[in-house]
Amino acid sequence: MSMAVFGGTFDPPHKGHTKLVSAVCSQLGLGRCLIIPTNIPPHKQQATGGASAADRLAMAALCDWGVPAQVSDIELARTGKSYTYDTLVQLRALYPGEKFYFLLGSDMLYYFKKWHRWQELLGLATFCAAARNAADRTGLQAFADELTAQAGGEILLFDFPPVEISSSALRQSLAAGAAVGAYLDPAVASYINTHHLYRQGASV
Repeated sequence: MSMAVFGGTFDPPHKGHTKLVSAVCSQLGLGRCLIIPTNIPPHKQQATGGASAADRLAMAALCDWGVPAQVSDIELARTGKSYTYDTLVQLRALYPGEKFYFLLGSDMLYYFKKWHRWQELLGLATFCAAARNAADRTGLQAFADELTAQAGGEILLFDFPPVEISSSALRQSLAAGAAVGAYLDPAVASYINTHHLYRQGASV
């Protein structure tokens, strides 16, 4: 059996996230995805004014990911930084015999050598990186080849023109009272309004 794995802060989850999962699973023929909200991201500062772990988990569960998805609190339940290595080791114990495809954006792949125990990571899952365009794909392929030449494993590239939005930009827009519903799953927009997340004032 095979399963996609997609992690992130999801603060909030947006259509860039859901469309990426849907596109990759379609291109790779994967029928299900495990969505993992991060506790403490190792490579970036925690957001100020962000939602709680419980709210992020709830919003991720409300999204339409375009494929049957299970939202896991595996990283939220751990203390300390959320290292992908620890997560994949735990997942392999929870799902013996499962083949994992770990999804990530092109920018994340370029920082892969900074990841905790990156050489060993390549033996725990197939990593799948999104290419923004043909030029991006060329650079990604060269870097992916360099990584696998040094540490083995498999890195797949797939085409995904990005949705030009980020969670940090959405938080700023929400705090300023701007309407951002076009970038959010309707259920997530409703949750943000109901729980008064990120902003005060008008609805999303």
